[in-house]
Amino acid sequence: MILKETHVIKEWSQTIEWLMKYDECFDELKYDAIRKEWTVRHAAGEDILRIGMFLTAKYGILVTS
Repeated sequence: MILKETHVIKEWSQTIEWLMKYDECFDELKYDAIRKEWTVRHAAGEDILRIGMFLTAKYGILVTS
């Protein structure tokens, strides 16, 4: 599968695969099993990832919508 520099979260398995390809663009990815949510820490702060969010690694840093 060819991964682009931009990604819309639809399925978690594809999103995790995409994030691992661009792992130099963020500092930490963690899963909270109690809340059942993914959190990513990057240069601009920390975001809870949600279905439908837009992600880009185009500028060498992770940017979320």
